[in-house]
Amino acid sequence: MSDGNGRQEEMVVDQATDARPACAAEDEANSMPSNDEGGSSDDDTAHMGPASAGSKRKRTTPKYQKTSCELCKARKVKCDRAEPACSWCARHNRNCVYLERQKPGSRIGFTLELESKVNRVDALLQTLWRRVEDHIAHDHPHNNSHHLPRPQTLSPAVSSSNDGLLPPPSDLARTQLRPSATPLSHASFSSPSWRGPDSHHDGLRVSSSAGPRTLTCATNPPLMAAAPDAPPSLLWHSASLPGGPDLPPHDMVYTLVDLYFKHCNTWCPILDRKSTFGAFFGSTSLVEVDRILLHAIVATTLRFLHDPRLTPDARARQHAISKQVIMTYATEHVNIAALKALVILALDELGTSNGPRGWNLLSLLAQNVRHLGLCNETRTYLSATPQDLPHTASTRRVAVGPPESWIEDEGRRRLCWMVYLLDRYATVATTFDFSLDDNAMRRLLPCSYDLFSRNVPVETRSVNFCDQDSQHGQHVDRPENLGSFSHHCEMLRILSRVHNFLKVPIDHSTAMGMTGWRRTYRSLDAALDSWLQGLPSEYSRISALCHSDPASRVANWFMLHSAYVTSVVRLHSAAAYPSVRSPLMPPSHYAMQRCLSAVQSLRDITQDVYEANGLDLLGPPFAFALWVAARLLVVHAAAVGCPVDAKVDFFIDMLSYVGQYWEVATKYARILARVVERGRQGDMTSFWAMRRAAHDLVNLSAESRQSVLEEPSCKAVELSELDGIDVFDFFNYPKMTRLGAPPHVGAMVQPQGLPDPESDWLGYGSSFD
Repeated sequence: MSDGNGRQEEMVVDQATDARPACAAEDEANSMPSNDEGGSSDDDTAHMGPASAGSKRKRTTPKYQKTSCELCKARKVKCDRAEPACSWCARHNRNCVYLERQKPGSRIGFTLELESKVNRVDALLQTLWRRVEDHIAHDHPHNNSHHLPRPQTLSPAVSSSNDGLLPPPSDLARTQLRPSATPLSHASFSSPSWRGPDSHHDGLRVSSSAGPRTLTCATNPPLMAAAPDAPPSLLWHSASLPGGPDLPPHDMVYTLVDLYFKHCNTWCPILDRKSTFGAFFGSTSLVEVDRILLHAIVATTLRFLHDPRLTPDARARQHAISKQVIMTYATEHVNIAALKALVILALDELGTSNGPRGWNLLSLLAQNVRHLGLCNETRTYLSATPQDLPHTASTRRVAVGPPESWIEDEGRRRLCWMVYLLDRYATVATTFDFSLDDNAMRRLLPCSYDLFSRNVPVETRSVNFCDQDSQHGQHVDRPENLGSFSHHCEMLRILSRVHNFLKVPIDHSTAMGMTGWRRTYRSLDAALDSWLQGLPSEYSRISALCHSDPASRVANWFMLHSAYVTSVVRLHSAAAYPSVRSPLMPPSHYAMQRCLSAVQSLRDITQDVYEANGLDLLGPPFAFALWVAARLLVVHAAAVGCPVDAKVDFFIDMLSYVGQYWEVATKYARILARVVERGRQGDMTSFWAMRRAAHDLVNLSAESRQSVLEEPSCKAVELSELDGIDVFDFFNYPKMTRLGAPPHVGAMVQPQGLPDPESDWLGYGSSFD
């Protein structure tokens, strides 16, 4: 053998050796367990196990059947398969490598990926063909005596399944093509100019050369600057998707929908992946309600898409268009489809800023939920003919019909609970009332996502309503059918009780006023412990699962843990760091330890998620939990009179990281960074001074005029004062019935160090589990 052949054989062996871990890694990835809530992957396909022992076979084949070595395979000669090296490799001092015989057939998921890729290419070709048709039909409207055949790029089976993606173009007129800059037909909607202001003027141009005429795609210089090697598929056009001219190209929409199920649907599991993809990319045309839902997914998921075609201006323009389409439809229609689109759009709004726009959207969501009657497990629906609807004033009683299947019924249940969760997260950061009252929520808890996606009707669990002893007499409790979303709903109900409890003002100066407060406090603390003990066993292993499984498979459990930490801090911070002190309610050492332990647990779990590259899979509620935990460390420093814990820097960094996807986290990080920097520049009482200033400003703005003749005043505030309110006002609890009535009760005293655990007014101690 020559040296060249020897080197070639060594390369073959090296490649064969490298292929072994790659195949093993692929098999491991394909054998991952299924996710509890709706993630980014389709229904997981289990590996087929070995044949049963009882099956009859003529002969038994060994589990490992050795094949020829890789060098003999490359030389295409017979190998004697000797161990540890065949005779030829031993004689030529070559590395003899035997690989395990591969199972016949393609790897798991390869067929689906290939079919998806072929569908995208076929959709692109049909799009280009339609643009040629529009171009020719516009320039030669009367010359249609000859026809061009429609291109067939797929097998009949694949092509028929893809016909629903784009309407088939009609036969084109075979005519002499010439260069033309005549604009194509404009869309009625002001679509985004993906390729600049002249995008719909130069869709396709014809090169006029002496040889055969070919169609070439004209591109815009700014786009080519961003992607110099961009293929023709980078050209965006209004005909790229049957949903209309206001949506991105088909391949980008497909990617956006897949990103939604990866980054959002795990913790907002209101959609079933299989049915959603079937509605968007199936064999049927896209109806209006599906187009509205698709706009909501596009608007919310654009933040996760990294595509050279998606410039900042194009991203902002597409977001504005999709949002306008959703809001226009939702204000004119009150139905389930509009509610789903509004919920997904609310994720985008609340992930951008927890401000008035999100509150207005939540108010509309809550009102539509009540109007559609989704808060109840309705037994009988009223129906009326379309001819009678314009003549009745009871349209709300016939606004929605009965669900056609159990999966649709469960989808409505999940939709209602998701509105409930969004309302809680947005309101608990304020002193407002909830838009959806707890007494009005009479829905059973949703089931696990696996059962939901498989359309398996199951019983779950009823929550403790105010009328629990009503007509049914007994309550359902099937915990084996609950998923992380179910437990999340239960935790938010406890958080709602905590929020309503802290809003009620108490009289610190009397023992009678404090007795009831302590009783309710202990009952809520017991509810948190009972909820934690009732979780399934996998919850206690989320830290280990984070490193062994893809983070997307346990992202919902991380969100659940963050909800628990938020509730613990919300309840116990009122007893650990009261804004005002009295002899009957000094700071509680037990409550302080509960808060600090909860913050430490969130810090540990966030570190695990960060190391597993899973922070982009968690939504605004997780960022809110980081925001709450970091602020508690600042409040602890203000109340005790000590330097702020270094963990606050970790939380600021994590919020900045999450802010790449959810802008509200960036705002949280910047506020915290400014407050911490100002506090560290002063002495030990700097944080206490900031908390007292924020407390005084909030009380000043809450004062009411005693006469309409009294002229209102205006006090100018600086950014540092507003930062203090953002950080400390969340912890200005409990509220007092008489602000500053006794001087020793209403004043915020100087920090006095850690409280004495022996004289804790709660009278018992525990630890954070």
